[in-house]
Amino acid sequence: MKRRDFIKGTILAATSSGLASCQSDSKPVAKPILATDAQRALRRTGRSTVGIIPCASYEENIFELLKSFETKLKMPDVKGKSVVLKPNMIEVRGPGSPITTNPAILKAAIQFFDHLGAREVIVAEGPGHMRDTEYLLHQSGLGKVIEEMKVRFVDLNLDDIVAVKNLTGFNKLNEFYLPKTIVEADCIISLPKMKTHHWVGVTCSMKNFFGVVPGRKYGWPKNILHKNGIERSIIDLQHMVKPAFAIVDAVVAMEGDGPINGTPIETKYIIVGDDLAAIDATAARLMSIDPKELPYLVLAGQVVGNIEIDQIDIIGPSIDQLKKPFEQPITLSNKALLTQAADSGS
Repeated sequence: MKRRDFIKGTILAATSSGLASCQSDSKPVAKPILATDAQRALRRTGRSTVGIIPCASYEENIFELLKSFETKLKMPDVKGKSVVLKPNMIEVRGPGSPITTNPAILKAAIQFFDHLGAREVIVAEGPGHMRDTEYLLHQSGLGKVIEEMKVRFVDLNLDDIVAVKNLTGFNKLNEFYLPKTIVEADCIISLPKMKTHHWVGVTCSMKNFFGVVPGRKYGWPKNILHKNGIERSIIDLQHMVKPAFAIVDAVVAMEGDGPINGTPIETKYIIVGDDLAAIDATAARLMSIDPKELPYLVLAGQVVGNIEIDQIDIIGPSIDQLKKPFEQPITLSNKALLTQAADSGS
């Protein structure tokens, strides 16, 4: 049975067994996850700045576009340091597919952090579904860029692992085993594809870090993160990985049954910044989705950074200029079903 058919069958079965009575305009029913004072103390302070960079296509000089924002945003200090770029390469349906981070974004990011003075730029990913990473690199086009730019690639599913204390402990795991490459990196950058997501509504810069959880320890598709609470795991990983910046591929995004079976939607921009909570909240608004309807973003607003619109300064075109309605997964429009799905395996 195909994964798409399984998901649809599960959704229809759940709906027919009682969830169909939920009204489409019902309020979110997900129970809020309340943070302790100690967890809230980990949240960044002050205002956040998010850059929205217009980009008509992947044929543009994206490196130069990033450079044009270099003095407009707070950039991580990477001089003489090792930088790990974490693209999204969960699965692939051919070159140019909206499932993965586009190769043009990866190439520009390598150029950009080399320009900022990084000692070494490493590309690293641990695909969550398909185990043949070499195949994914080839089919996505990301491998060609890595070879062309002469940078090192690390398969995070197979890397040596290190026990890391779970600082926030929302998903009740006292520690995670994370790849040595992630633990030892001086600076980690998220390079996600902006997509709708049938479990959490929106996947962007924070959800992207499910790809650092090693398959050699947690298996495929890393269901422990889902069964222990997908929203909780997103936030726990954020505090253990400590990403310094994100460059979001939203030149062509995905709507509908994301993160794999959705359809392309042209959005023609890139989102950048150092507060990943603010970035993901901005991405949701650009999709015409209220961040406060997404439990992981509500929790991120408590312990990671800013999600309130009046605490985020936008550099570039306004959200109102660019936002458009995205087709949403059924699990997002049916809040009861979203709550159930968020606690299930992928």
